[in-house]
Amino acid sequence: MGAVRAQPRPVHVVPAALAALTLVAAGCSGDKPKPAASTSSSTTTTTTTTAAPRPATVTGKGLPADLLATMKTVYLGGTVPVTASMGTTMTKRRTGKGSVALAGGLGTWKGTPVAAVTYGKDVTLLAKDKSWKVVGGWWPSLGLPNRVPSRTSRILVIGSDARPNQTVASSRADSLHIVGFDAKGIGGIVGIPRDSWVPIATGGTDKINAALVFGGAGGLVRTVEHTTGVQVDGYVMTGFAGFRAMINRMGGLKFVATSILRNDQGKTLLKEGLNILGGEGTLSVARERHTLPNGDFGRSANQGRIMLAGMTMAKGQGPAFLPKYLTAMSPNVFSDLTPEQVLNLCATIFWTNPNAVPNKVAPGGVGTRGGGQSVVLLGSGASSLFADIKDGRLGG
Repeated sequence: MGAVRAQPRPVHVVPAALAALTLVAAGCSGDKPKPAASTSSSTTTTTTTTAAPRPATVTGKGLPADLLATMKTVYLGGTVPVTASMGTTMTKRRTGKGSVALAGGLGTWKGTPVAAVTYGKDVTLLAKDKSWKVVGGWWPSLGLPNRVPSRTSRILVIGSDARPNQTVASSRADSLHIVGFDAKGIGGIVGIPRDSWVPIATGGTDKINAALVFGGAGGLVRTVEHTTGVQVDGYVMTGFAGFRAMINRMGGLKFVATSILRNDQGKTLLKEGLNILGGEGTLSVARERHTLPNGDFGRSANQGRIMLAGMTMAKGQGPAFLPKYLTAMSPNVFSDLTPEQVLNLCATIFWTNPNAVPNKVAPGGVGTRGGGQSVVLLGSGASSLFADIKDGRLGG
């Protein structure tokens, strides 16, 4: 609340001369006393008070007081509560002296409150344990234009094919993608064919999608790491029901198609140009393979395009909407990513042109193994692709 402006004090007029006193001398000369010379004057004095400067404030519609208190230290000075990965970044900022009007959004990730707060081109990412802490962002107005932290990460995105009454975390992983991030933004998407014939971390050799059945998310991560040689820094996994619910809670998906896509019953799943897809429609596109000339390889590529479409849509909404998307995702996914990790990874989209992100699928030949099963045999082309994404970026 701003300071109360002081009201000007009333003007007082003070008489400066009093009436002269007439002294009567008794008897000595018998003369009558002479009238005293009369003089008079007046002085007017005016006193005014200048209002004290209004103190600088930090405000933000819809943002709670404790969050604004943390943001006040960011912009007006003081010790900023930060997580360890932020290091000494905030000590290098140049704070201002004027009031700051913020915008932002609130949400949750796995029960933890999260926030994204904007001011001009500044973005502050925060998570709350017992109190709000800054976990990342970028602040050009404070002389800190580069986002933090910017370490390389490779996230495994898993789509389980769990049917009703089946457990997502122990069914087949029919959609597998490594998404790479580095200091420049989103560096690439690599799809892994679900039928890739590989050694399984829990023992034996099988299709890679079976690694989730035998070893859960941990076993699948280890299998992917052994197969690709790529360090996996975290995973996000969902099933059919969770995927549909997530898309619907985000208000649908905007997907631009370069050609018509129909399923094997002739139903149009995508028209050429802009499509607004609900949860069921998006899932149908993600699962379609029968009408694609390259089957599962084409399906995996379309799944990567769906991820990029989601990134494009989120980027268009702006950073303040990021907590809304995380809130929509959180109850519908399994993940080992912390609130700090997921905020920083998702915020990377604002440093990236999704249309320029390479989206590739590991190539391989088709053969038979394990009693006549049709499988994908990964070769040198896949090895080169995996080696390329190790640093979080495809090419360059």
